[in-house]
Amino acid sequence: VHQGEECERVERECDRERQREMKMNVARAQSLAARPGVAHRARRSVRVLATPLPAEIKKVTPVGGRAFLRVEEVAEETKGGILLPDQAQTKQTQGTVTAIEGEADFSVGDNVVYSKFAGTDLELEGTEHVLLKNDDVVGVMQSNDCKEMQPTGNGILLEVDDADDKTDAGIFLTGSTKEKPSTGKVIAVGPGKKNADGKQEPLDVAIGSTVLYNKFSGVDFEANDGTALIVIKDFDVLATLS
Repeated sequence: VHQGEECERVERECDRERQREMKMNVARAQSLAARPGVAHRARRSVRVLATPLPAEIKKVTPVGGRAFLRVEEVAEETKGGILLPDQAQTKQTQGTVTAIEGEADFSVGDNVVYSKFAGTDLELEGTEHVLLKNDDVVGVMQSNDCKEMQPTGNGILLEVDDADDKTDAGIFLTGSTKEKPSTGKVIAVGPGKKNADGKQEPLDVAIGSTVLYNKFSGVDFEANDGTALIVIKDFDVLATLS
């Protein structure tokens, strides 16, 4: 039992470090994209080019608890037909599951979202795909709005609190000078992780509660109405607030 708990602890630490690195990479890319004349190059540096598979390859079968996804196209314009500038187009993290190996909280055919920079980008028959671990899938899309996403495993979907517009001294903050909040309201939770006995343990977090979470954790999304969302793991919750 102690060995299993130690393995889980190490896995959580590794996940936190990876999420922290991903957050820092995204922040650097966004900072670079904001500079005049380099927005296009910045976006290209964020998106990794997929590796083309030989033409004779027609099927990819994942192994080792992995899934194979067909990546959705990145939106280049809004629903109103307005073209988005390069810096507003981000690396797409949504795709349709075409194959799975092992247990997962999603099925073939589901439209899912996954962690930024996760997995291996591949091009199969001219179409971009990604091969990633099942745990890198953070949610199943119930509609085209991320606010209705169903988290997987021990994931928690939060509506992020708005950042303060001014300091305690009354100085108004704008854009990048605002401190990113690390509190949010729980709007959906995953089914939980399976323990050593194979029993799924539900998450001890109530929908509607407000939580404080690790600022370097999670995967950021935006709802159709512009609401900031984030999916974190249950071990990234530091406290509940009331």
